[in-house]
Amino acid sequence: MAVFENLHDVGLTLAGYLRRNLSPTLADVIAAPPIENATGSSEAMRVSLMWVTPQPTHRNDPWVRGPDGQEQPPPVSLSAFYLVTAYGTTASGEPSQAINRLGQAIQIFETGPILSLPLADDPATTELDPTPGTGRMTVVFVPTAADLMEKIYTPLQMRHRPWALFEVGPIQLARLDQPRPAPDVVRPGGVRLGGVAPMAPPRILRALPQKLRAGGRLLLDTLEAGAAQTLRLGGVTFTFADTPAAPLEIARPDPLGRVWLTYPAAEPAGDMDAVLRGPAAGSDPEPVTVQPADTPGVDAPVDPLVLGATLTLTGGGLAATDRVFLWPDAGIRNPDEALDMAPASVSATTVTVDAAALSDLRAIPYRVSLRQANGTYTPFVLLEVSP
Repeated sequence: MAVFENLHDVGLTLAGYLRRNLSPTLADVIAAPPIENATGSSEAMRVSLMWVTPQPTHRNDPWVRGPDGQEQPPPVSLSAFYLVTAYGTTASGEPSQAINRLGQAIQIFETGPILSLPLADDPATTELDPTPGTGRMTVVFVPTAADLMEKIYTPLQMRHRPWALFEVGPIQLARLDQPRPAPDVVRPGGVRLGGVAPMAPPRILRALPQKLRAGGRLLLDTLEAGAAQTLRLGGVTFTFADTPAAPLEIARPDPLGRVWLTYPAAEPAGDMDAVLRGPAAGSDPEPVTVQPADTPGVDAPVDPLVLGATLTLTGGGLAATDRVFLWPDAGIRNPDEALDMAPASVSATTVTVDAAALSDLRAIPYRVSLRQANGTYTPFVLLEVSP
């Protein structure tokens, strides 16, 4: 739908579209009545409005709601019929130039029948260079019969000249009655308050290891936990502190939302939930299993492993460890990414791996699990590897 402020702008747009596309360039293309002298030697083209008619398909368009909240009927939608006449004769009076120019006009509208408005700058002239209207409209070549020719030329009472008739639409003329200004206080849809948002409750994304040895260290990945006040694991409540000092005080989440805590060895083992408690609400429970203190297990590493450094893992019940396994936390894309190595030294509380055995590591998070001599594996923990 092309929207114009007045009807004459449609003719200006059509004339400008022809000027932009005629070859060789022809500047004398304007929206005006046909030229009286049909045999003049100068090349020219006129775009003349013959009649307009409402478009039936748009008579039932829905009403539109203005900024004042009132509904208004849609603007009138029209089809306009334009007569395009061409001029230019040779010294002998033959209208070859006019006929050629008319053929070009037909080719232009047949090749590009859809006009996107406003038009680009006119390279042919800086005068009469209209760019009115917005939207899109279509130009259709109207089939002509003898009776149509008579209806056109009889009212004009002029000599015959090369011509073609085009239907242009849909054309929508902007309404004269502009919408009233919107009210000062209430707008359509009511009053809305800004700047207030509900506080998101803290969340626990995952707990590693999922099976924790009593007395071992646990890692919690959290979200929206910056304002959390306490963390309850089973019957043990930990309090967040800027500088932890008391046995059940833990550091606040780091910039990545990670929290480390050590479950007291004297507390009961079993299946339990970890819950973050904030000022507004608590998190959904995250299941954690606490196993007896003598169960082989690795503490969640706190500091990242620097590439080229020796890996040292701490925990409990690790004296029977015979293999160390690492694989990417994001998942294994090929078997080479899973690393299997022998430990360099083993004790009940530590396992070390030489730097030479870790040459294939990349600077990404890895999962780590230790195999025991009896064929069992410790629950995996997360190891950050930094460059």
